[in-house]
Amino acid sequence: MSNLAVPDFIRADLDKLELSIADDQLEALAHYLHLLLETNQRTNLTAVKDPDTAWRRLILDSLTLLPGLEMLEAGNTVIDVGTGGGLPGIPLAIARPDLSFTLIDATGKKVAFLQSCVEALGLKNVRPIQNRAEVLGHDPEHRQKYHLATVRAVGKVAEIAEYCIPLIKTGGRMLAMKGAAAESELADAGDALAVLGAGDLALIDAYPEGFDSELILISIVKDRPTPREYPREPGTPRKTPL
Repeated sequence: MSNLAVPDFIRADLDKLELSIADDQLEALAHYLHLLLETNQRTNLTAVKDPDTAWRRLILDSLTLLPGLEMLEAGNTVIDVGTGGGLPGIPLAIARPDLSFTLIDATGKKVAFLQSCVEALGLKNVRPIQNRAEVLGHDPEHRQKYHLATVRAVGKVAEIAEYCIPLIKTGGRMLAMKGAAAESELADAGDALAVLGAGDLALIDAYPEGFDSELILISIVKDRPTPREYPREPGTPRKTPL
């Protein structure tokens, strides 16, 4: 299936995180990572090139979101915004085949790679789409249709909130992967979150003590509909955050 073996440290780390990943899912993750690193030699998908680092920073980091998906039921919908090479969407889709994942990115080459992964891995629960979140946020097929939005390394909290929250159902949630600046970014995003319909907020350390990681997950619950004028025109959330 792939010439990338699953490192022993990944199995050990998953045990420490109390995450249960079946052997066939681990093999699928290895196959995906092989495809990602191989394609990355021709198309820029990730700055990470070392396989061991990729297992930790791409696969394991993505899987730390799994506890945040526990409240989702079979058939629920997840949208991964600015997915790039499929992170965290594809690892989560492998681990949760009962959920339906939509992966969006504006770059055609990245979406073509995602489609090749869907076919190579037989992922029946993944749909890649080439588009911008600011456009899909006004499309009736996508606006306020998803139970969960995930996002990684796309922008500051005020910016990514405008991408994600219009896509989430009232009562749904956004899960953002952030670094050490998460708390200050969240404080700066207060006005944006109030405007977009955000409710309860939480900062969650992705890893327990003993791991060499500053990854923080930001959980934002949507408790009321997003006003019709949001998201604004493509590019505006980045140039002029709320």
